[in-house]
Amino acid sequence: MSRNKLFLNEALKLENEEKPYAIATVISVKGSSSGKVGDRAIFDEKGYRIMGYIGGGCIENRVSDAAIETLIDGIPKIVDIDLDSETMAKGIPCGGTMSVIVEPQMINSVILIRGEGRIVEVLCNMAKLLNFKLIIHTSKNHTQTSRTNDELYPDADKIITDDLKVENINENIDYFILATHHSNDDKIALDAIKKGIPYVGVIASQKKADLIKQHLLENKVSDSEIKNLHSPIGLDLNATTPEQIALSILSEIVMIDNGATGKQMKKFGINKK
Repeated sequence: MSRNKLFLNEALKLENEEKPYAIATVISVKGSSSGKVGDRAIFDEKGYRIMGYIGGGCIENRVSDAAIETLIDGIPKIVDIDLDSETMAKGIPCGGTMSVIVEPQMINSVILIRGEGRIVEVLCNMAKLLNFKLIIHTSKNHTQTSRTNDELYPDADKIITDDLKVENINENIDYFILATHHSNDDKIALDAIKKGIPYVGVIASQKKADLIKQHLLENKVSDSEIKNLHSPIGLDLNATTPEQIALSILSEIVMIDNGATGKQMKKFGINKK
């Protein structure tokens, strides 16, 4: 049995529970330290050590703070720790230095798509390739095809066919796409905005988009809340096919997810990272 089995099992448990965590690994030690190169620990999003060992309390406190930071911004961080303090007051009079890399393990963002048809099918395929968790709300039976929902949306993590009550959704939805042309799209969009879903995108013409926005304003949606409405949806790719439309929508979502600008890379020059 590998000595890392319990460590790996704990990580797998957190993965299955869809809880974010950070793995801290000692990557270098110079001088004296109770933590050795290769020692690892798992920290949760509040900075509590769940399992493992990387060194004494002062070291753990430094790494705990870094774990919290990485689980907010999703960026790995190397923590350099001075072990050469001359007094106990400074906390770590071991002698030398050590470095610990803290790697955040973020949960995948969740996309809820309401609708059916070719655009939804392509969105489902592309979203899974981009490692999003995918929930589909669609009809039980489809008049235009003999295929089942499992055949139409094989990449979906969950398929809902009952009536959608946005206020009763238990999952933490990051992106909600309405790919329907129903008369209540404005009401569903309002419910989603009021629930606090940060991105509510409606596939619609400019005229329909204006009507939805008007409905939100009539129902006293705040200026900050209405910014969460994206309609028309997607980036301007002059998209015409279902595949291009899906690409436009997911490009916007990836842009937002990564905190990017959507500008052409050549505009940044060779130093853009």
